[in-house]
Amino acid sequence: MDNRSFDQSPMQSDELPLELQAAARSYAAQPVPRPSSADTAQLMHYLLAEAAFQAQDTHFERTNHLWHIPVLARWRVYLLGPWFWIAGVLLLLAGILLARSITVSDLITLLILLLPLTAVLGLTHALRSPAAGLRAIEASCPVNSAQTSVSLGLVILAFDVLLGLVATLGFTLAHWAPFWNLLLAWLAPLLLLTAISLPIALLRNVRLAALVGGLPWLLLGLLALVEQNGQNITRLFFSLPQDTLSLSYHLATILLSLLLLIVLFTSAPKWQRFCAF
Repeated sequence: MDNRSFDQSPMQSDELPLELQAAARSYAAQPVPRPSSADTAQLMHYLLAEAAFQAQDTHFERTNHLWHIPVLARWRVYLLGPWFWIAGVLLLLAGILLARSITVSDLITLLILLLPLTAVLGLTHALRSPAAGLRAIEASCPVNSAQTSVSLGLVILAFDVLLGLVATLGFTLAHWAPFWNLLLAWLAPLLLLTAISLPIALLRNVRLAALVGGLPWLLLGLLALVEQNGQNITRLFFSLPQDTLSLSYHLATILLSLLLLIVLFTSAPKWQRFCAF
């Protein structure tokens, strides 16, 4: 076939029906898109990324290798180093050692303040953008980095809960507070602030997660420590639950936070394309 036939205008072709010539002229008058090389590269990057996400989601739904998640999370925990966990213990001990200079009520307030704050600070440090090599390794695994990050956050949460249990047991043995009341007092804000900070750190950035999850709680705690007569409303967040209403409020907060964390963990495979890293 002659190559010049491809350059021939549709209006000049003898095979084009007369009733289609108006439509041919309209198509011929439309501008021809001429994307730049940068636009083409950006489009190809987007298409390859979408194809990778779809293939990874399909592979996850087909294999459902959930046991790969703790394996990858274990390496992320190992990369944090021992000083990450030692810093959390030292932060809690620094507050408890202030018992010689403050009252028992303020010491309980300080414990309720420090445990959730330690969890938020630990999450924001651990969920910083990983190195390119680590991202490449996680991308080659059956689970994505969002699932690994959520698992890492749950490991940090479990570590802080263990610290709180040890501190609560010590307070109980010292007859400073009843065990279950003190447990509910710090466990409810710990789970709630973790459920708030973890998705913000994944979808946006860790600085915003620290501001939203940690700064308001820190300010409320400082106001509760400064207030002396016990009538400030901020002390209600840092006092032991005594009546039925307070106990129900703490239990409802714990159940809601656990539900949010479970939903976050189960839906993590769909969050990868929206993550900030």
